[in-house]
Amino acid sequence: MTGKPHTEKTSAAGTIAGFDYQYYYFLYKLLTLKKGETIGFELLDDVHTQLDNDHLVLIQIKHTIQRKVDGTTANLTELDPDLWKTLHNWSAVIKDRNDGREHPAEQKAFVEKTSFVLATNKSFSSTNDFLSNLSKFQDKTLKFENIKKYLIGLRGSAESEETQKYIDSVINLDEPVLKEFLNSIKSDLKVDQIIEKCKTALEEKDVNPKSIDSLFNQLDSVVRQDIFLNFSNSKKLIYTFEERALKFRRYFAIANNPELKIQKFDGGLPNSIEEQIFIKQLLDIEDIDLSEQEIIQNYTRYRLMLESNLSKWVEEGQLTSEEIKVFEDEIFRQWETEYRSSYRRKDNPDEYIDIAHKILKAMRDKELSISGQKLLSDMSHGGLYSLSNKPKIGWLKNWEETYK
Repeated sequence: MTGKPHTEKTSAAGTIAGFDYQYYYFLYKLLTLKKGETIGFELLDDVHTQLDNDHLVLIQIKHTIQRKVDGTTANLTELDPDLWKTLHNWSAVIKDRNDGREHPAEQKAFVEKTSFVLATNKSFSSTNDFLSNLSKFQDKTLKFENIKKYLIGLRGSAESEETQKYIDSVINLDEPVLKEFLNSIKSDLKVDQIIEKCKTALEEKDVNPKSIDSLFNQLDSVVRQDIFLNFSNSKKLIYTFEERALKFRRYFAIANNPELKIQKFDGGLPNSIEEQIFIKQLLDIEDIDLSEQEIIQNYTRYRLMLESNLSKWVEEGQLTSEEIKVFEDEIFRQWETEYRSSYRRKDNPDEYIDIAHKILKAMRDKELSISGQKLLSDMSHGGLYSLSNKPKIGWLKNWEETYK
């Protein structure tokens, strides 16, 4: 049996990867945009930038999921369909009469203030004579007559009629226009790990290293939503440097000021406040009694303040759920050490309340921190009350039998 199954033939994996690659290349260019520049997505080209000297950069983006035997991406070949389709598209843009470029003089003027960039994850190959000859022509070591002769010969060696047509569209440009065009073509090859390039761009902006991943995820989400909303409403997607700065400024400010902002808890308290498990535990070891309603309410607020802040920090991307787990695990380990050592060789139930008090006091005296930031005592105590309310920790020797 040979060939691929039908399901593999119809898989959209390559198309999806190609679109995402184009999007992340755009995001990378957006993050590295300079003052006075603008950038657009799927407007004048896959991506385009307008520089502050009124110079236009048109970027065609091509992606491949094909790999060589050594696992690296496939090469950009001399007759690569991606290469010649791109050059054909640009030739059509240059000659676009609907954009006021019917005559060679208008076409030459357009090319003189435009750069044409092919960006791809494909690799450079020393056997790609087109790129080699193009480089020589741009370095003035190869005459125009020779590179045009090479292009004509390349057209003759192309087996695909479509590729022949694409090469023809380039060769048939008016000679002064073709000279300018060949001088204006650039390639951005082997652009792999594009997401990491975006994160490196953030790092180069002196973003706190601990905040880079969360900042990237936030900006990624914001830009994707912009694309969806603009395209859904048939609007153009263009960012100026100033618009990008305004939209992203707050996210960068949060990333560069990683200190967690603690908010007091102003919400309501549970109806049956004495029925909370952590309150029952404190009542049973006589740390409080039912007449001390104000203290019971305060302890409840400490718990709810801790839990509400943790929830807010995760929602806002200031903490991850993994960091919260590390925080809770650290409380558990400290409690476990106190609990095991305090009850070691203690078998007299009459001593258990006093021992429980000592464990609770020892834990209340500890300075707890989360993600390297020390917590105030009410938040630290709130951490104890939260875990004993779940309940993951307790004070009496038989706490698990009683409260779980």
